[in-house]
Amino acid sequence: MKYRMKRHAVVQPLDQSYKIIPLTKGQNALVDAEDFERLSAFNWSAHWNPHTKSYYAMSARKCKSIYMHREILGCNARENGDHFSHDTLDNRKQNLRKCNDQQNNFNHRKRKDNTSGFKGVHLRDGKWRSRIFVNGQWRCLGYFHSKEAAAHAYNEAALRMHGEFAHLNAL
Repeated sequence: MKYRMKRHAVVQPLDQSYKIIPLTKGQNALVDAEDFERLSAFNWSAHWNPHTKSYYAMSARKCKSIYMHREILGCNARENGDHFSHDTLDNRKQNLRKCNDQQNNFNHRKRKDNTSGFKGVHLRDGKWRSRIFVNGQWRCLGYFHSKEAAAHAYNEAALRMHGEFAHLNAL
């Protein structure tokens, strides 16, 4: 017999295009209605990721951890799944895309210890330096008089070098 952890009750949305799967820790995952029945057959839990500071829907099968977004996308061992919106419990196909490790890293938000308020921007020698990580190396984009100008330079480079996976600064 399969052990199932107690989940909270959820009221399904009036919008029939998606469903809610209750997880542990009071969390919910959103999935497309077409995936709901198949995914509901598994015992999903809320897994906290301290790196991203967010929950992911996860199931343990045959001593392996399976992430819901990877299951939905059909990822193989070398593929990852990325959430467009950074809402890691929104596992509707419109919010998911396959990616490799590097592309997944492109879409990271700014670091928690960031002091400029902008991704890729920090103060150095009295000026704002903009830099971007590409192909395993930091590339300096220049020094600027304002952090906004440095952030703009980062955004331009991210679009050019990271393409659709670029996570841009809000200016």
